[in-house]
Amino acid sequence: MSTRPLRCCIPVSSAPAGIDFSALNAPTEHAQTLVSPRADRLHVIVESNRTLFQSYDFLVDGKPFRDVREFVRRQVVGECASANVPIIATGHQPDFFHAGVWAKHIVADRLAKAVGGCAADLVVDHDAPKQTVLMVPTIRDGRPHLVRVEYAEHGFHEAFEFLPASTTSQAANLVSELRDALGSGFDSSMLPTFAQAYQGGHHATWVDQAITARKAIEEQMGIRLIQRRTSDIWYGPFLGALLHGAEAFADAHNRALIDYQRAQGIKSPDRPVARLQSVDGAVETAMWIYRPGQARCRLFVANEKDGMKLFADGELVSRIPLARSQHCSTLAEELDQIKPWVIRPRALTLTMWARLFWADLFIHGIGGAKYDRITDRLIRNFFGVEPPAMACVSATLHMPLPRSGTDLAELSASDRCLRDIAFNPQRYVKHPAMASLVEQKEKLIAESKRLRAERNPSRRAREQIFADIRSLNDAINALQPSRRTEMQTARDQLESAIAADRIANRREFFFAMHPRSDLQLLLDRLPSVQQMRPSDIV
Repeated sequence: MSTRPLRCCIPVSSAPAGIDFSALNAPTEHAQTLVSPRADRLHVIVESNRTLFQSYDFLVDGKPFRDVREFVRRQVVGECASANVPIIATGHQPDFFHAGVWAKHIVADRLAKAVGGCAADLVVDHDAPKQTVLMVPTIRDGRPHLVRVEYAEHGFHEAFEFLPASTTSQAANLVSELRDALGSGFDSSMLPTFAQAYQGGHHATWVDQAITARKAIEEQMGIRLIQRRTSDIWYGPFLGALLHGAEAFADAHNRALIDYQRAQGIKSPDRPVARLQSVDGAVETAMWIYRPGQARCRLFVANEKDGMKLFADGELVSRIPLARSQHCSTLAEELDQIKPWVIRPRALTLTMWARLFWADLFIHGIGGAKYDRITDRLIRNFFGVEPPAMACVSATLHMPLPRSGTDLAELSASDRCLRDIAFNPQRYVKHPAMASLVEQKEKLIAESKRLRAERNPSRRAREQIFADIRSLNDAINALQPSRRTEMQTARDQLESAIAADRIANRREFFFAMHPRSDLQLLLDRLPSVQQMRPSDIV
């Protein structure tokens, strides 16, 4: 890969203040929001990033950065790119995400409208779902419980992009189970809108089905984002740069990771990601390669005198002749020939591509923003430029579920009492016959103290006293066995109440399950963004 260092860019000191990482904590209260940098500064970040992109002067696989960025923007957002309007992007996996993720869509849409641009949602459909289960709250015996609802069938670690669309009966079953679990809460939520779109029409894949249903909800709430699947838009000149410059990229990646680990005090070399390796002359790329029905493999590339070899872990996938691998167009044709194998970016590569080559501002959630500090270092190391600023948005909504308000301190106190009744039952048991047992116990305790005071106490004698005290404790408890049972029952009820409250206070429920009034409350609570003046747009 040919890459020239940046000769002129905006100094770091002149850039607007970015994310305050020390304050990135998930909101804990209902309808509480997080926007960093402040919402009234986001338009300035957009302006600064667009100026920064104009200053970049490096090559991407032999092509000027600006040409590659223009190409990718046209591929991703079409008319918005041709009009050169600001693109505000965010992204997430296509499954049923919570209100904190949806808050990113709201801010992206508002900021795009404020700056005269468009908002885009990058649907990360090449990720592999850990499970295709939707957790739904329901009420039993006056307390919240969780119901597991399967929404799709999938193979082990198979990517979202290959999940088949739900059949008519499968979609109807999903909606029926949601309705049964939520009861009257179903009709007051956005699930009826979701259900109508999810069950209607013909979809090639489950991802398309899910996107269609989510868009129906957002359109009713006045939110509009262009939806783009990674699998549809990923290929391009940047992929060629990563393959041709695999060794340089691996070095830049590993240096960025090591620097981040040191800064964060992380001791494990594989956290939060593993370092890229070289094996038998092949270099590990920060990309996946896989086929339908199979788990994702690491993509290795070996650039040799006569061409390029691609490996899925240790399996040779393709040999690309030198004449075909050197140019972007012919390389793209060769990569098209490896189907059904597909190449997809890993997390750092994906956000680097989005932030550099088509978005004017990328909005992360909390985890993504913290993680992407590695990407900032990677951009500096690989391209020799200051990275564009990013933003972070999150929020919390709680379902309208009953809560007991039980304190963990109550459970701890109950546990202490249960331990204490085993050793000091006289504090809890009430029975006429226990007086003599308590008197015997006190004598044994006094004898134990006397033995401890001796210079060379008899170990056997002390052990016998301890055994006798335990026997007396058991005898006292046997006088009123229901007392310990009552205490254990009370303790179990406290634990059950805390578990139920933990369910009620979850923030991870699918955002469409919440009452429409609460989604509207979130819209009202998220701060508006300041408009960018036409003269501010580069």
